[in-house]
Amino acid sequence: MDIALTAGIVGFVLLAATVQRIAGMGFGMIMAPFMVVLLGAHEGVMLVNFISILAPVLVLPRVWRSIRWDKVLWISVPAVLVMAPSAWVSVKSPAGPLYVLVAALVLLGLASSVVLSRVATRVDGEGRTAQAVTGVGSGVGTVLGGVGGPAVTIYAVLARWQVREMVATLQPVWILLSLCSFLIKLSLDDGQLPDMPLWGWIGAAVAIVVGILVGERIQRRVHEQSVRRFVVLLASLGSVLALVTGVQLMLA
Repeated sequence: MDIALTAGIVGFVLLAATVQRIAGMGFGMIMAPFMVVLLGAHEGVMLVNFISILAPVLVLPRVWRSIRWDKVLWISVPAVLVMAPSAWVSVKSPAGPLYVLVAALVLLGLASSVVLSRVATRVDGEGRTAQAVTGVGSGVGTVLGGVGGPAVTIYAVLARWQVREMVATLQPVWILLSLCSFLIKLSLDDGQLPDMPLWGWIGAAVAIVVGILVGERIQRRVHEQSVRRFVVLLASLGSVLALVTGVQLMLA
């Protein structure tokens, strides 16, 4: 991998981490579609899984008291149980369908947050069945596309999950799911790791820390709604690029 591409990836991680800290959303939805276009479907998802381990670790101490550990358990366990077969499918799948899947997952997450908030239908937020189904969807999405958010978004909207509790509870969930996905897929095929130099991996980790710190400093100076619109625009653009790439590969 050349220097320009590696530097671009590190810069993109910095942007995504900054936006995530300001708006409270967007990290995976921004990263996944662009990374699969830049690196390839398998390598891009692996990089997103790796980076997604680090960001929640930095947030975790700040939200520890608000975590609902019972929900962590009921979402995480079903998610982990479906990861091994999902990882096998991911490793064996050709690149084209994975591009399309990543695009579809991101677009689903964007659309569901808008559409479902306007419907009256609700689910029992304390119901274990809904939490387990959410875990299954999030686990499959994390492994196959690096995006576990759409399933959680649907659950959060329909259950009217309070934002502060949701953000806190999801941090240990993302750490566990991203770590399990990365390690399982690495054990199945270590050739899926992006061919980045060591400084690129270190730079991506540092970019997350810097992005969160920068986001905190400028959070009060920018309009949150404007940042959220930027997230939707950028994630949509990346999804369209990934979708086009996937369709071209499938037709070739």
